[in-house]
Amino acid sequence: MAYDVLIEKQGQYAIIDLKGTKQAIDDWKGPHLPAFPTAPNTASRGDGLELFWIGRDHWLLRAPLDREAALLQTFDPTTAPVDISAVLVSDTLAFFSITGPDAEQILSIASSLDTRPQSFAQNGVTYSEAFGLKALIIRCPDGYELAVERSYADMTREYLTRISG
Repeated sequence: MAYDVLIEKQGQYAIIDLKGTKQAIDDWKGPHLPAFPTAPNTASRGDGLELFWIGRDHWLLRAPLDREAALLQTFDPTTAPVDISAVLVSDTLAFFSITGPDAEQILSIASSLDTRPQSFAQNGVTYSEAFGLKALIIRCPDGYELAVERSYADMTREYLTRISG
């Protein structure tokens, strides 16, 4: 069965993995961040930046790759207080967009995560599994984004192509 979806490998993003309490990170670099998400496993957006609340005291900051140098300067790990970890992880993830009327069906084949609107918010983002791999799943306006470790990108692309028909 062919599904009505568009699956595209995305370009690379600038991503900084932040660990620390919301208050500590806000005190350190709050003015340079979008507003913090209001609930776990959700995203906030502002000024071309996305902030993902992915775990207890764990955040991912994502921006277009051309902003990586500026982000590194702003979120310089050597200036972080001892209770904050800031690590550049841009090279570690490969992103795929899954959009279209059947995007939810494709994601339900790839992952057991319940992505129905009542379970996974419109600004939802979480780590789960896809094809047995650790995957970051992000809801976007017309579907989802799926991110896996870069070393699994070719395999993930092949799986997505096969299941989409």
